[in-house]
Amino acid sequence: MNDAARISRLSRLGLANVLAVAGAICLGLSGCQSAMAPKPVAPAWTIPSGVATQTVNGYPMAYSSRGSGPTIVFLHGVLLDYRYWQQPLETWTGDYRVVAISMRHFYPEHWDGKGDDFTISQHTKDLAAFIESIGGPVYLVGWSYGGAAAYEVARTRPDLVKKLVLVEGGPDLRPKPADFVPKADPTGRAAKVEKFFDTGDVDGGLAYGVDEINGRPGFWASVPEESRQIMRENAWTIVGIGRGEPYTGTCAQFGALKMPVLLVKGEITAPSLRDIVLAQAKCLPQATVVTIPKAGHASARMNPPAFKEAVYSFLQH
Repeated sequence: MNDAARISRLSRLGLANVLAVAGAICLGLSGCQSAMAPKPVAPAWTIPSGVATQTVNGYPMAYSSRGSGPTIVFLHGVLLDYRYWQQPLETWTGDYRVVAISMRHFYPEHWDGKGDDFTISQHTKDLAAFIESIGGPVYLVGWSYGGAAAYEVARTRPDLVKKLVLVEGGPDLRPKPADFVPKADPTGRAAKVEKFFDTGDVDGGLAYGVDEINGRPGFWASVPEESRQIMRENAWTIVGIGRGEPYTGTCAQFGALKMPVLLVKGEITAPSLRDIVLAQAKCLPQATVVTIPKAGHASARMNPPAFKEAVYSFLQH
């Protein structure tokens, strides 16, 4: 064997050894996939222009991203999606990178209600994986239903959250007597709405569900058509929130949060939502509490300038 052949053989053996070591490392880490970026999953639904997807836990999560600077991740509520934040965040992009996600089974996916993965637990895992994928930690804002996943990530993965903003979202920590019976029945409501949907009467199901959630007969009829269409595109999520065990939390867990926390409520929001925010504040006395004037539950959309001022002040101090 000449010198060139020996060198070539040694090079091949060296490469083989490197690959063998790499394979052993992968086995030690429960497979190479966990140590690498997840394999992208192509969505089976149309992705709107200007929207991207990031594969998290095998799901192509849609999100919009605008602006530059420190990253703020925003979570929407039930029957809505990333579009909830589009108008309120228009003037934020000069100072921050604003990222609005659509959680699993919300638009642009056209979910049919099937499966058992519409849960706070799953949405929390997805959110944590998404933040990791974009290079956290981030500022995190959760509104309404989205506040539960935002809080759970802050509680279980504080390394991913620099500051937390809960907008009438997160756990209901109001003291409850032993014989407490909740006025709302999400499970029963979901079952009734599902019966409407199963017969093809989407608007009928939404009218019943939205009126019941707001405690105001005829509320659905007062919703602008553009907003009603967005709710139609997320219709089955109102059924999703009524499945499984109710979401709960404890005052001790909430009070153990270490990052700065802002609690936001609307001046004219429902008394029950106001009281939930105040109960959270009692469990976490160091939290900042602000009231958005002339705004209800959807304070970011009802009074965008005041909402922006409150969050900016919190993030910049």
